Amino acid sequence: MAKGRSATSPRQTGPSATHSYSKHAASLLSQRDALMAEIAILRSRAKVPHSSINKVGTLLTRYWSKANWQTREEILRAARWLLNVGKMQSLTGATKVR
Repeated sequence: MAKGRSATSPRQTGPSATHSYSKHAASLLSQRDALMAEIAILRSRAKVPHSSINKVGTLLTRYWSKANWQTREEILRAARWLLNVGKMQSLTGATKVR
């Protein structure tokens, strides 16, 4: 019996996998940079709660540096969520989410 490829797709290896990985990493870094820029803008506004902004900043600096790429994706999702909560608080005038 001749050996053939299995029904499952093989893992990518070689230059295309490396390029794809680099492209994904660059995308995550770009998203982080955009969030950091948004934080800077929101910090200048008095209405946005600084606690939410500070938490996002901590996620994108302290926790980001120790994380692998998969965890960094999760950090980006959490950071976006926190920024949206902060924006909603500023629109509704609420100071705390309970």
